[in-house]
Amino acid sequence: MKISSASKLLARMIQGEVSAADVATEHLERIKRHNRNVNAVVTLDEAGAMRAALHADQRVATRGPLGPLHGIPFTVKDAFETAGIRTTSSHKPLASHIPARDATLVSRLKAAGGILLGKTNLPELAGNPQCDSPLFGRTNNPWDLSRTSGGSSGGSAAAVAMGFAMLDPGSDIGGSIRIPAAFCGVAGLKATENRLPRTGHIPHLPGRPRSVRHLLSFGLLARSVADLQLGFEIMAGPDGQDLEVPAIPTRTLSAQQRPRRIAWWDDFDGVPLCSRTRRALARTVDALHAAGHIVARCRPDGFDFGQAWHAYGTIAGSEIGLGMSWPERTGLTLAGHLIPASQPVGRAFLRGMSASPGSYNQALNLREQLIVTLEAFLDEWDAWLCPVAPTVAYPHCKLGGLKPPPRIQVDDHALPYIEATVSMVVPFSLTGSPVTVLPAGIEDGLPVGLQLVGRRWHDEELLATCAQIESCFDGYTLPPLADETPDRGS
Repeated sequence: MKISSASKLLARMIQGEVSAADVATEHLERIKRHNRNVNAVVTLDEAGAMRAALHADQRVATRGPLGPLHGIPFTVKDAFETAGIRTTSSHKPLASHIPARDATLVSRLKAAGGILLGKTNLPELAGNPQCDSPLFGRTNNPWDLSRTSGGSSGGSAAAVAMGFAMLDPGSDIGGSIRIPAAFCGVAGLKATENRLPRTGHIPHLPGRPRSVRHLLSFGLLARSVADLQLGFEIMAGPDGQDLEVPAIPTRTLSAQQRPRRIAWWDDFDGVPLCSRTRRALARTVDALHAAGHIVARCRPDGFDFGQAWHAYGTIAGSEIGLGMSWPERTGLTLAGHLIPASQPVGRAFLRGMSASPGSYNQALNLREQLIVTLEAFLDEWDAWLCPVAPTVAYPHCKLGGLKPPPRIQVDDHALPYIEATVSMVVPFSLTGSPVTVLPAGIEDGLPVGLQLVGRRWHDEELLATCAQIESCFDGYTLPPLADETPDRGS
């Protein structure tokens, strides 16, 4: 069976051309053939998946499809609770944790008829832009096993890229959906902050008070914009438990055929950009021009990336630090005072671990100012197109111990680890904006992804824009590590 999109495969199952059981079996067999190389799936529920698939086939034959995701196989980042299936968030104290309930996003995908195959890998407590788990080991990039798949949703992106699953819900506080999507060559959506409920996501730890109140968003990884739209419509909306999710109706918008207004930018206060990414960005801008869209290189007046990095680091460090012990916070804060100003994101994050109430409040006020600035800019543009990271997927590197974080090579520049990984994504975590990532081609054997930023609470409009301009991007390509022939562009 060719790798296809969820929306196309769904139509075939409903028409009886292929059974849900056959689809589940094919995906499970692909996992068994290839997962040992990439280590994307860490817990497999083969028996449960086949029971659900057989039930879907019985139901469709007598009473019609189960729902809008009827028979579609999906995996779940191991940060989301799954009833009766081990959920660890790669945290050793949770190595045997088996929840009694599903996270809201999981329960909604299952209720829509999706078939849960298993759980995908992540770094401990989703805390690293690489995917290296103390419980399950590292996930390798499907395009080059010596390189990272990105993090924290690295297992999710690798699973979708390899054809192990059609969808995988993710979480993103500092690029955790967007970086893996770009590195593995798939599409990703970080929805507006608080558009999707967080109920059942770890962290926070079970039984512990919640500390992170800002910056964290949810979404999913898929292979096409249509699949992102499908998953978003199923998962969005309040659940009565996460009280910060407003009752905003989900709207289905078609891709209106009109010239789109796309701003683009490539200079994040002098952070260098690798030649692969520059080529993919230039090719995409040219394709948008050729398709008749209105494209201009510009940025919002007054949107200062240095201020965004400082505010993000202060808020993230302060709120994440609340979940740590006093000695841990103190040690990290002291380390922050040793970091030079040339490492603004890491410096602000570590110093934020012990931020005063005044500094924390100042950062929140700066966040509000930057949101207002970006929203006013996006009143004039359908989306803002930017790189996801300074570089494509880089070789695996170890963190921890007494050694300082490694530097990442970006062409001729050796960048500090944090600035090389998250500097281009955290400004839009700070603003809580919806962001999509679309695959923009394979450059010298590695995927490049580009992010498109939209207006807060207008996720549907951003997705409709992306659906129209998707053909200007190179799109999903099956990694050569997999042996099936892809349905190109599906």
